[in-house]
Amino acid sequence: MLNSRSAVGSRRVKCVMTSALALVMSCSERSATEPAMNAASFSASVAAERPVFLSEPVLMSIPTYDGSGQSVHPDVVAFGSAWHGARYWLTMTPYPKSDQHLENPSILASDDGESVRVPGGVANPVIKAPGKRKDYNSDPELVYEPQSDQLVLFHRFVEAKTNTIHVATSHDGVTWTHLRAPFWERAHNLVSPTVAPRAAAPARMWYVSAGKAGCDARSTTVMLRTATDTTGRVVDTKWAGATRTDLSIPGYNIWHIKARWIPEKTEYWMLISAFPVNGDGCKTDDLFFARSTDGQHWTAYAQPVLRHQDRAWTAATVYRSSFLYDAANDVLELWISGRGTDGTWGMGHARARFSTLLSALERNVQVSPNSRVVYTAPALQPGDLP
Repeated sequence: MLNSRSAVGSRRVKCVMTSALALVMSCSERSATEPAMNAASFSASVAAERPVFLSEPVLMSIPTYDGSGQSVHPDVVAFGSAWHGARYWLTMTPYPKSDQHLENPSILASDDGESVRVPGGVANPVIKAPGKRKDYNSDPELVYEPQSDQLVLFHRFVEAKTNTIHVATSHDGVTWTHLRAPFWERAHNLVSPTVAPRAAAPARMWYVSAGKAGCDARSTTVMLRTATDTTGRVVDTKWAGATRTDLSIPGYNIWHIKARWIPEKTEYWMLISAFPVNGDGCKTDDLFFARSTDGQHWTAYAQPVLRHQDRAWTAATVYRSSFLYDAANDVLELWISGRGTDGTWGMGHARARFSTLLSALERNVQVSPNSRVVYTAPALQPGDLP
């Protein structure tokens, strides 16, 4: 099983520079409105000496039920051998012209993680559009529960005043059963839920609390809930009351997240889509990486794994992304969503050598080579927001 591999094994660092090229920050109870360090102090002009990416981030061809081919919010479960006909099972939501009414979780399958298809018998979207036009679905999260041999699909249902976690399960990836919603928060205090199961230990769930302003929030906080089931199950469990984590990135607001438990490293890892504090809301996100041994206290790296301006298809933003870790080969596999120079949304795929990536992040070295071309984000049209 590859879907549950996550890792972290470093000691916690308290909001201090660890060297002249300080790169890591971990804070307790940081005020989200006042980054403890100026983002400029983390800049680095030197690109990584060795290429980080074994295969560069490139756009995938994604079949969407609306025919647009535009998608966001990927998440992935991988198996060592085919599970009901496929090694990889993916979820995503179509998002043409940022139309939230089409943002309904769908299911895809793949044999290699890059070439995807609609599995036989699946009628996307597996989560239907809400009845009210102003309500919408978003932020799918896909995990595998080995105790019951089923896929579990979480997503966020958004109404005017509330955000609610909804859950659906499938024993074959085709037929989905909708379960009772486990909990809700006031809008928009339940953004981008992500779940990390562990063998014989309670699963963890994190999400972003942004308040009424949502995408235009001046500050955000990452919250943590722990499952009451101690065996690792994510279905038929309650989730204990939320606690605030210390996860933060200097100069940025965290917006969308993806976490995993990496047993080979005894750590949680997280990919983070975040936008500048003094910017224009969640419209120019970059992608960051963080690690934790307990899920509460985090070490976050100031250099992005991906910068939005380095590629045409992410020129506007690098949005919610997902990953898997192959410990035997030290390979980090990435599924990346973003918005490009032409204003369209898309999903890409990449593979990176994790040890090389981590070395660059720890030395505060820019992961991506300095681009000969800096791609410019397209102008936003009325209502055309992430």
